[in-house]
Formats: sequence, C-alpha cells, structure tokens
Amino acid sequence: MKINQILAVIKLNSRLQLADPTVQFIMVLVPLVMAPFMLPAAKIQLVTEGYLHANGSEQVIPGLAILFSFFSLQLIIQMFFDESNWNTWDRQQVSATSLPEIIFGKIFVSYLVQLFQLVTVVVLSIVLFKFYINGSWVAFIAIIFSFAATLTFFGTLLISWTKSAVMALSLSNLLGILMAGLGGSLSPIDSFPHWAKLIAKVDPAYWALTAIKDISLNHGNLHSVYHSLLALWCMAIILCVLSLIGFYYRPLKEGNN
Repeated sequence: MKINQILAVIKLNSRLQLADPTVQFIMVLVPLVMAPFMLPAAKIQLVTEGYLHANGSEQVIPGLAILFSFFSLQLIIQMFFDESNWNTWDRQQVSATSLPEIIFGKIFVSYLVQLFQLVTVVVLSIVLFKFYINGSWVAFIAIIFSFAATLTFFGTLLISWTKSAVMALSLSNLLGILMAGLGGSLSPIDSFPHWAKLIAKVDPAYWALTAIKDISLNHGNLHSVYHSLLALWCMAIILCVLSLIGFYYRPLKEGNN
C-alpha cells in the first residue's frame, strides 16, 4: 500500500466529515444532557457497593459515552455507502488508489471519529460532572483507544456483510443498543442474571466498562486491566479479518441504497 494514496483518502474523507459535523455534535451533546438525570441514582448505587466518595459519574459517564459511540457507527456506515450512492466506489478502485488503500483510509477516519466522540465526552464530563479517575490514566487511555478500534471494525463488519445502507444502519442501531446494554452502559452488570453475564463476555462494551470501573473506582492500572485490553484487541483482530473477507466476497455495488 502507498502512504500517499492512503493519506489522500484520509484527507478527502476528513473533509467530508467536517463539512457537516451535526451528527458528531449530537452524539457528544446528548450524553451530557442525559447525565445529570442519572447521576443521583448512580451515586446511591455506588455508595451501596462501598464506594463512599463516588458521585455517580464514575458509572454514568463511561456508560453513556459507550452507548452513544455505538450510535455513531452510522457515520462509518454512511461514509462507505455514500461512495456507492454517488457511483464513485468502483471508479476509485480503477484509479491509482487500490481497494485496500481506500478501505484503510476510510477506517482510519472512522476510528478518529469514534475516538473524538469518546474523548470529548470524557473531557467535558471532568469539568461538568467532576468525573474523576483515581487509577492509571495510561490504562484509561489504552482502554479508550482499544475500544474505539474494536467498535470501528464492528461497524466495518456490518458494512462489508450487508447489502445496503438501510440494513447496515438498522443492524447497527439494534445491535448497538443490545451490546451497550449487555455491556453495562445502562445498569450494573452485577445486577444481571447469570446467563446475561456469560453472554456479556463476548461484548466489547463489557470489557471496556469493566476496565473503566476498575480504573476509576479501584485504582486500576495497566496490569489490572490487562485481560480487558487483550479481549478488546482479540475482538478487533477478528472483526478486522471478517471485514476484509466480507469486502472480498461481497464488494459494494454501484447504486446500492
């Protein structure tokens, strides 16, 4: 792959995303609007669990950030299918830019979108809701970066194995709500039935939120969240491979709706 071609794809798709940042703005704003209504109940829950100095943001902020990061998968999906709708997907492939270069460039921009949303929600919450990390910031950043990568490849998987943007968007919303809820975005995992706890272990949201809770409340560090990082990157690699297989056997067609 040629770096210059990849950079050209990144530059073009970054401009397209910045041309209309409405969705990105909403995905950052809505969690911040919802948080104050959920903080009191979350504080009571955490105090009951023995975290006497918790203010509730330790549970609410990561949960909402991850929930809405699933919703922002629509940006990734639209980025690919717009090329099909504009009848430019096949044209790009007969240009000097190869298919792997196009895919890598778009995935990288998609990753930056996910990362920007997660980081922005967290940073603003530090100021607005006193969201505090009492563990390792290095471990926290590693989890955020790893989860963003896993979620990006999940979105890419939906694109590569579905026939249309409508189907991909529908699946992303349905599976996003299910996976965020199962991972503990809306309620503590400890309250789940046994079968749900078992299923949750194949959910990237579960590993991300479990690690963040350990870091923000239990002075967690890289060593203590090692298994979560390993799980996230294993999932990311598997999703990446399946996505590439999907693009090979089910390429996007011109004029898909």
